[in-house]
Amino acid sequence: MSDISTITTSVRYLIDDTVKTRIPGDIFTYGSSAVFTLTESNVLSVTAVKKNDVELVSGEYAFDSSDLTVTVSASLTSGDTIEVIYTYYSNYSDAEIEAYIRAASVHLSVNNYYTFEVDVDDMFYPEATDKEKNLIAMVTSILMKPDNRTIRLPDMTIQVPMSLPTRDLISKAVRVFKQNTHGNFTLT
Repeated sequence: MSDISTITTSVRYLIDDTVKTRIPGDIFTYGSSAVFTLTESNVLSVTAVKKNDVELVSGEYAFDSSDLTVTVSASLTSGDTIEVIYTYYSNYSDAEIEAYIRAASVHLSVNNYYTFEVDVDDMFYPEATDKEKNLIAMVTSILMKPDNRTIRLPDMTIQVPMSLPTRDLISKAVRVFKQNTHGNFTLT
């Protein structure tokens, strides 16, 4: 089955929004609240929490992904230093990229390539081939970063002029893809 998450990874590589680790982590000084809010907005997971440079065990803290807070349950004394190390995406959340992927599938339909339906479970119908997933990822990256002059996929590279409007870039990319699905292309 083809789902949006498999395309999201490709899109992240195309727009250069890969996983980063916050090292050193966010550093807090304990005062009265054991709840600490992380600075990055697209946090994937907390990999370590340290109290005065000593790593806490997983049962001594909890990460709440909905409000991006870490609650330390270990005993704290005023002035203790808490460091939270975590992984994150610096630019886009998965939900933001998935919205762009849905828009890209509409562009494919409008450009007479194919009509993909995305259901409530984020599954594509009919199932997209690997090359079609690359095309969807490419169109998504154009929507997200229209000023990207070179788009590289495993089976093709496309170079685009800066002067084309986004919808024209997408239209030409889809047209070239329909004619030949591998190689190097320059859109003019």
